[in-house]
Amino acid sequence: MLISSLHLSTEQARSATSQTTWLAIISLLLGAACIQLVIMRFFNGQMAPDVFASLLHQLVQTKGTPSLVKSLVSYLIPYSAFVTYTLHLALLLAGTLLILRVFIVLGATLMFFGFILLWGLTYMGENSWYFEFLSPALFALILAVSIYKLHKDSQYNFRSRLLGAVIAPRVSLLTWGCAIVVASALLFGVFTMSRNGGDYVFTVSALSSITIAILSIASKYLDKYRNTPPKQDSTPIVGRWIDLFTFTIGVMLVFQVFEDGLLNWFTVEGYRGLINSYVEYGNTPYWYRGALAWVADHAEIFMPTQRLFEAFAAICMVILIFRFPVVLLATGLFAILSFTEFGVTNAWPPAPGKPPAWVFELLLTTLVSFTCGLYYLLDAIAHKSWKHWILGPKIFDSISDFNKCFLFVFLLIIEVIIFSSTPIQEETKFIALHFSALSLIPLFFTMIILDKYRAITLNIDFYTNPNGKNHNQLP
Repeated sequence: MLISSLHLSTEQARSATSQTTWLAIISLLLGAACIQLVIMRFFNGQMAPDVFASLLHQLVQTKGTPSLVKSLVSYLIPYSAFVTYTLHLALLLAGTLLILRVFIVLGATLMFFGFILLWGLTYMGENSWYFEFLSPALFALILAVSIYKLHKDSQYNFRSRLLGAVIAPRVSLLTWGCAIVVASALLFGVFTMSRNGGDYVFTVSALSSITIAILSIASKYLDKYRNTPPKQDSTPIVGRWIDLFTFTIGVMLVFQVFEDGLLNWFTVEGYRGLINSYVEYGNTPYWYRGALAWVADHAEIFMPTQRLFEAFAAICMVILIFRFPVVLLATGLFAILSFTEFGVTNAWPPAPGKPPAWVFELLLTTLVSFTCGLYYLLDAIAHKSWKHWILGPKIFDSISDFNKCFLFVFLLIIEVIIFSSTPIQEETKFIALHFSALSLIPLFFTMIILDKYRAITLNIDFYTNPNGKNHNQLP
């Protein structure tokens, strides 16, 4: 069976792909993270009301918990059973909607509030990574607003707003299904290596990968009922939302550079000890752990190299320069780090008996970063201009006043979160947050200044121009 691309012209299909694929892919990734998280927490017993209530009591008793969080938690304790079931049901619904790509705004909104609640209840936990649930929540917020803004266009009718747009009109359902089967097999291997699920790791891995695969195939089947996205100036609009995803990852990386430095992981001995812990407690193949041991033996070379690149990538991703090479290289680093940490516990130093870190803790950022990097690569190929490759297109001249206000509020939320977090028991994290917030101010103004020199955004397709010809002579 073929999808609705049979009813579209080649030019329409290619235009549809370039305008809508990127946000649709991110929607699939966020949905997969929601599905796996709910299944994992169910088999881990974290959905049990008594376990959830115990977490709430522990958070209230923690000295460094902000008063606002304590007040909220104290209010939720009597309703712990209702809250935990409602929270996980909302995340399950969010994951289903995001993968099916129906009511995407609703799904992304549910995911945002669900992950914000999880973040607020767990970021004070034992050695939990600050962005474990915060970065998925921010990704979901950006996706919700971006889809909402695209659907505000008068050319999107009710069906388009309900079912979304075709994700890949040139790919048949059979081809898509085969690709999904391969991807689900890879996911099963990744989930297994992560040890998520404890004694039920095989069940959690199989059920998660199969559920994600079924929903992804169903999503493709629904393309026969979706409309072709309107051919309009949406390519540069989508590009600005991709920029915001990149900016968010850059902010995360800025924080990580400061925190790693304060934890002495950017010293030769600290770096060597960190790598050796991954060798001892990780669940990666033996050949890979052998390579890690070799890296640890040459820490005096790899430590400064990684530190310099992380700092450079963080700056570039925040001020949005060298977008496609830096984002793709950063994706490679995230992939290596994510693979390295599979099976390692959140507790530091790693110890047996502790639950392993969530598989999507860094993997989701890796996949979103790869999507952004691929977008930038195709955009660079379409625009054969060194100015465009180095500085990219203009950011602020191509967005509406509403989006400028949203960007301001979005940055304000990040700053408020950072400056309102004062955990006494995690002073290193506290200092890293404040250094990050202070450093973002000059970086943000640098991004604004550079916008004067960026290339003018051209409303072109990655594959064809309005005449159906390849972009071989673009300025």
